[in-house]
Amino acid sequence: MSDLTIIMLTPNKVPESWAKFHKKMLLEAAGDSQIITISAEPLDWGINLIQTEYGLTNVYKQMLRGAKLATTPYIAIADDDTLYSSEHFQYRPPMDKFAYNFSRWHLFTWGDPFYFYKPRPGNGLLVASRELVINALESRFQPDKPMSIAYMNELGSRKNIIEYDKAGYVAFYTYDPVVSLYHEFSVDPLCKQHRKKAWPVRAFDIPKWGKAKELRKHFI
Repeated sequence: MSDLTIIMLTPNKVPESWAKFHKKMLLEAAGDSQIITISAEPLDWGINLIQTEYGLTNVYKQMLRGAKLATTPYIAIADDDTLYSSEHFQYRPPMDKFAYNFSRWHLFTWGDPFYFYKPRPGNGLLVASRELVINALESRFQPDKPMSIAYMNELGSRKNIIEYDKAGYVAFYTYDPVVSLYHEFSVDPLCKQHRKKAWPVRAFDIPKWGKAKELRKHFI
């Protein structure tokens, strides 16, 4: 039995064709890891929880719900617009560090089809100790202290966040990368307006996922 639980968050806004493809890829990558799905509409796979809110703060609330339900020593967060390899879910960080996969490429669903490399923390790239995640998130949602927008950043990712979460992060790298799509269904207003900027290192074809123009055809 796996020592890791995958918590997959979705507001069910992505196209149905992509949701089916994403489910197939995630189940293949997950192996024997348990999956908790947190969705706006009922899903018939994983241990399903329903969310009724939408927005940036809600992401952290749902991460906490999933982490509390999990029983494994480690958890990983999965986004509904990100594709993973099995290698990603095999990584185990130190118990006192959050970890983010920096083998991270992005693809716009608009304009010319190309990948671009973006090595920085992202919620959907997180692998960490379940206890560490719960402690950090509970400290952000104290009943008498509403969470400031200043702390709506990835766990342990910045100086003010590290002081708040009581832990920093480590980066790890996988041979087969993760791929995240930028699309208009995102909570990010820059994506909604197609104004998100690409980072400078670009590619038309990458390991496992192939050509950008072919992968993007799933998002219709």
